[in-house]
Amino acid sequence: MEKILIVLGMIFELISGQPHRELIPNIVNPQQVIWKDMDHVIFVKDADIFEYNTVEKKLENIGTRKPNEFVGLDGNKNIVLCGIEHFLINSKDEFSTIFTINGKELKFFPTIRPISLDSDTILAVTALDFLEQHYYEISIANGEMKEIDQTKDIEYQTLYVQKDFLGNVYLNYDTRELFRYAIRTLKHQLD
Repeated sequence: MEKILIVLGMIFELISGQPHRELIPNIVNPQQVIWKDMDHVIFVKDADIFEYNTVEKKLENIGTRKPNEFVGLDGNKNIVLCGIEHFLINSKDEFSTIFTINGKELKFFPTIRPISLDSDTILAVTALDFLEQHYYEISIANGEMKEIDQTKDIEYQTLYVQKDFLGNVYLNYDTRELFRYAIRTLKHQLD
């Protein structure tokens, strides 16, 4: 009987077309939100790293970080930490930023901070707010840095995270869009 009620509830929600919003428990004002995949969102809150399963509605503490570390994902979607150090300098010939990833140091003159770390690429921005904002793409493999246009936030169109003015975090989605996504995914897997 319980399974029938779940199926009926899903059908009524699909028919209604109402957007769905659910509070993610115990997460307030996260420093980072990272989509691992459609079913998993990673939240970085102070020193703790949490993974939220959007299907099972479970929040799990999966690690910790130091205050000067940025969290990203490697090519296998595992957590990778990027240490950040800034230095006072006397000339442009000196480096003012060091990123440390898996024991490898990447040194740069502009004082920058990471805004995204995915696989072999770091996206960074000028770290000091009073300076003109520049965006950079950095290859972790060879340390090459090139300036790019302002980055756009990447988020799943069917699922997205929203924060209210109190810092509470909500998962928002449209059930019809999720259903369409599931059908497309299933069709692709069957082809």
